[in-house]
Amino acid sequence: MTQFPFDNQRPIDLICMGRVAVDLYAEQIYSPLSKAQTFRCYLGGCAGNIAVGTSRQGLQSAMFSCIGQDEMGKFLLNTLRKENVDTTLLRQTPHHLTGLVILGVNPPDEFPLLFYRENCADMQITAEDCDPSFFKKAKALLITGTGFSTESMRKTSHHAIDLAKPCGTAVIMDLDYRPVLWGLAEKGEGEQRYHASPTVTAHYQKILPHCDLIVGTEEEIFIASGSDHLQTALQTIRQLTHATIVLKRGEKGCEIYEKDLNQPITGKSYPIQILNVLGAGDAFMSGLLRGWLRKEPWETCAEYANACGAIVVTRHGCASAIPNFEEMQYFISHYNKDQNILSSRAIKRLHSYSTVGNPAKETLFILAYDHRWQFEKSAMDAGKSISLIKK
Repeated sequence: MTQFPFDNQRPIDLICMGRVAVDLYAEQIYSPLSKAQTFRCYLGGCAGNIAVGTSRQGLQSAMFSCIGQDEMGKFLLNTLRKENVDTTLLRQTPHHLTGLVILGVNPPDEFPLLFYRENCADMQITAEDCDPSFFKKAKALLITGTGFSTESMRKTSHHAIDLAKPCGTAVIMDLDYRPVLWGLAEKGEGEQRYHASPTVTAHYQKILPHCDLIVGTEEEIFIASGSDHLQTALQTIRQLTHATIVLKRGEKGCEIYEKDLNQPITGKSYPIQILNVLGAGDAFMSGLLRGWLRKEPWETCAEYANACGAIVVTRHGCASAIPNFEEMQYFISHYNKDQNILSSRAIKRLHSYSTVGNPAKETLFILAYDHRWQFEKSAMDAGKSISLIKK
C-alpha cells in the first residue's frame, strides 16, 4: 500500500518554488522565429505553470518565487491571482527584470526556444524569503532542477528543503533540466534537452536523498544518475533515495517506480496530434499531483497526468491550456468515443470555466434582445438557419 508522506489536513496542498516568467509564443505556426510577426503572451516557467495547473485541477497551490517590479511582473501577478494561486510567497524586486521566453511553433518536433533570463527576477529567491510558518501549512514543496543552476539559488533551495523536511512537508523534485540555463549550450539553443555534465549530476544527487517524489523525462533521469542507460540510471537513483520515481515517456505515457524497478506502474496513455509540446510536462505534473495529493492510486495518478499532457500538446499555450479537473475527466471518459473530442463544444465549454474566470469578478459585456424575431433576423443576416436558435 502506498504511504503518503504528508499531513492530509493541511490547508495548502502545494508550494511551487522556482521559475515563473512570461512566455511569448509565435502565432505563425511553421514559421521560423526570424519571420514571426505576432506573439501571444502567457504565464510560463516550470513552477509557475504547475502552480496554475494544480490550481485548475482543484488543489490549493502557492507560488514561491520572485518577479520584477515591471509590467511583465504585473502581468504574472495578475494572472496568478486570477487563477486562484496563493501569492503570499511571491516577492517583487525593483532590481531585476522578469524573465522572458520566446518560442517558435513548428510541429511536431521543432520548437526553437530562446531564454531571456540573465540574472532575472525568479533566480533571486533568498533564504530570507522562506517562511517556516507557511511551510508548516503545506502538504508538499515542489522544487525544480533549474533552482540548482546558480550558487545563490542552490543555497536557497537547500534551505527550503531543510525547512520542509522537519515540519513534515513532502519534497517533490521536478528534474527540469535545461542545459542552456546551466551554461552548457549556446544562448540560441534553448530547445536542447540533454548535455552530459558530471557537475550537474553531482548537484542533483545531493538533493535526491531528501525527496519523496522525483519526476523527469528519460534524459532528465540520465542527468540525475550520470548514466545514459535507463535501467542503470534508475538503479543509481534508487540507491540514493527511497522516493517514488516517475518517468515521463511522452505519447507512451509514463512509468512509476515505487520499490520494484522491474515492475513499473502505468496508466492509460492518450496518443494525439501535436501542435506544441512545450509545457506538456508541466501539465503532466499538474495531473499527477492532483491524484497524489488526493491520495489516489498510482494508476489513477498516471491516468490524470497522461490526460493533462495530451490535452496541452494540442493547444498553443501552456498554463492557459492546462485543463481544469472536470474538463480532464470529460476527456478521459470520452477519448475512445469521439476522435474529435478536443474540438467538441463540451470540452470548449468546460475549458472556458478556466479561461474566462469567475464571472462575478469580471466585467461582462452583454447583448440583450427583447424579442425572438430579433434573434431570427440576426441568424438570417448571417446566412444561418433559425433552427440553430435554441427555443
